[in-house]
Amino acid sequence: MKTVYVILTALLIFVSVQVSSKKLTRTNIITPAALKSFPEICSCNTNENFSTPPPPVLTRGPYLQVGTQTSIIIRWRTDIAENSRVRWGTVFGTYPNTVDSATSTTEHIVQISGLTADTKYWYTIGSSTQTLQATNTNYFLTLPLSNTTRKLRFLALGDCGNNSANQVNVKNTFINYIGSNDIDAMLLLGDNAYTTGTDAEFQTNFFNIYKDDLLKYYKLYPAPGNHDYGNSAANTGKTGSTPALSMPYHLNFSVPSAGQNGGVASNVKNYYSYNIGDVHFISLDSYGKDDGNTTKMYDTSGAQATWLKADLAANTKKWTIAYFHHPPYTKTSHSSDYNGGAGELDLVAIRERFVRILERNGVDLILCGHSHGYERSYLLKNFYNTYASPLEDVNFNAVTHTATGNTQNGKYDGTANACAFAYNSGKYNHGSVYVVSGSAGQVSNASQAPGYPQNCMYYSYVDVNNGGCLYFEIDSNRLDVKFVSYTTAPTPIIRDQFTIFKDVNKTQNINAVLNNPITLTASWKGNYYWPNNGGATTQSVTINNSTIGVFNYTVSDASGSSCIQDAFNVSVFTSLPVTVSSFNATLNKDKVLLNWSTSQESNNKYFTIEKSGDGTNFGFLGKVDGAGTSAVNHNYRLVDYAPWEGSNYYRLSQTNSDGSIHYHEIKRVDYKNNKNFNAVILNNGNGHLGIVIKTTRSSNIQFKVVDMLGKEILDDSFFVGSDGVIKSINLKTGVYIIVVTNDRGERISNKVVVQ
Repeated sequence: MKTVYVILTALLIFVSVQVSSKKLTRTNIITPAALKSFPEICSCNTNENFSTPPPPVLTRGPYLQVGTQTSIIIRWRTDIAENSRVRWGTVFGTYPNTVDSATSTTEHIVQISGLTADTKYWYTIGSSTQTLQATNTNYFLTLPLSNTTRKLRFLALGDCGNNSANQVNVKNTFINYIGSNDIDAMLLLGDNAYTTGTDAEFQTNFFNIYKDDLLKYYKLYPAPGNHDYGNSAANTGKTGSTPALSMPYHLNFSVPSAGQNGGVASNVKNYYSYNIGDVHFISLDSYGKDDGNTTKMYDTSGAQATWLKADLAANTKKWTIAYFHHPPYTKTSHSSDYNGGAGELDLVAIRERFVRILERNGVDLILCGHSHGYERSYLLKNFYNTYASPLEDVNFNAVTHTATGNTQNGKYDGTANACAFAYNSGKYNHGSVYVVSGSAGQVSNASQAPGYPQNCMYYSYVDVNNGGCLYFEIDSNRLDVKFVSYTTAPTPIIRDQFTIFKDVNKTQNINAVLNNPITLTASWKGNYYWPNNGGATTQSVTINNSTIGVFNYTVSDASGSSCIQDAFNVSVFTSLPVTVSSFNATLNKDKVLLNWSTSQESNNKYFTIEKSGDGTNFGFLGKVDGAGTSAVNHNYRLVDYAPWEGSNYYRLSQTNSDGSIHYHEIKRVDYKNNKNFNAVILNNGNGHLGIVIKTTRSSNIQFKVVDMLGKEILDDSFFVGSDGVIKSINLKTGVYIIVVTNDRGERISNKVVVQ
């Protein structure tokens, strides 16, 4: 018995020493449960006077992933396993909503849904027994509706994860620059954890740096770099017992690979796409391998390139931005021209074989890292030369290799050659701007690649101490990009900037009735000067039309030499050759009926209905042929089968045989989708049908077509995001049943007659 007491006393002294020396850990606590397993040592009451393990501690996060209009994923890590709880609400400190996960884990991944688009929420994280974090900076902003008219803001960090003073300075400088504004997404351009992409390096060099600010309130959409793969090709397409794409990078991030927010689903972790407002983003993997470890991004028949082509073909957004790690044009710490190093051949291949896919599909902006500086091109087009020497870029010719045909730089700051880039929307090669921004953490040494700076780059900047990040805004048809750097942090310096406009420099021919005022609106967002209207500086002006005749009006972006100018040729008549007696827009369930009538027509070629979310910036909805010349009443109709959530504005215009246009009044319809799921059939004749499928939440859809004998003609499945989708099919003459089922089991069936 004496021996037992001696052993017990020694154990208690050991615990006391550990506590007094502040070395008490989870592994050296003697719990009652532990003592019960040694009855020969202690027969005392084991429920008293012993310490219990401390609660789990937050070691990573929180960080925000897969943000959509109605949902978001919040991730965090604890040192020991526990269950998960997130609470949230629209007022800080008040959290009426809760979601729990009963699974005990150290890697907490919780999705909350049922949110409202473009809304700010505050949240807490923890478990059923404790709250780990609940500060006033624990918040997120859901993505805006597709037809949003507000300014969108984005941040891109390249080569950030090296735990350096520059990394902290770049972060703090950007926080100072952005002020009270929120951004809609944070993009990572690769090399997020130096040097070999281990989980420990992600913790020290990435999560610990951004955990108290950016990661808590900005939605994160990453792309991988070579350091995230450990600079090892063996890690890019693993085979055998270890699955492919299972590096810490892939395990640490959740991405919208199922098309949760638009885009074609990739269903892989290393490349994906998503929509924010009228912007389509594409995150690519320029280092990993696919197809059994045989193809890379630049292999144009490989899995990634094949997916990319399908995604670009399905894209309907005004703006398209692609980002990946390895730049096709650079001469900073790397060279995209052959310089004897095999590692640079990937950059050569991307330029020669890959970027033409992006350019011919109208990608506007291509963002990369890898080189540890900042480089920005002209509006490049068709510059795909094969390498011949370390100084290949001497072959660059602004006349043939830019869309502008010159050295226009796009800075839009009033200096020489600084007019903004401008072109029309569409999937064609209008030129693309390439940006290398790889100094958000890692910076270059004093030496650059041979031939620096590269001739196709308008601006290049390298500093051994000071890097920067890329910030860009999109406001309707205007894109502004800025390289935010510093000399003394956190005071920001904008070292470079450029602007792109779409669908500007318009000329409109308008017919008007005497003493019937009309409104003229400039086609862009920015500054305005109306020389024929008293020097007005507003985007729109009203013309009273008090005199018969033809009058010319212009609006430019400056009172002096201008970069943008719209022209309006207004013809004022006592009465119009086409008289519209009525125009109405009526909501009918989940569609808008647009009806108008004329009492007389003369040389009427066609009517056009345009649609807008703000009543100012309109886009094409549909066209209906006119009656030519007629003295009898005519009734016209067009249906909008896919109204936007919120306000919808419809503008009617009429085009004469000579091309002159007359604009009629604008009608507004407010729409609230009360259905979780619907499908509308557009029977266009000749056997061609379009099925408009809309759902308030992202869903996997099962689509079937059955003939009247019960024979299954078509069986297909696909993903539908919050923007909806139009499924196009061709059928022979006959009667069919179309059945659409979502992943909740909700089913819609419609009969259609094909003639």
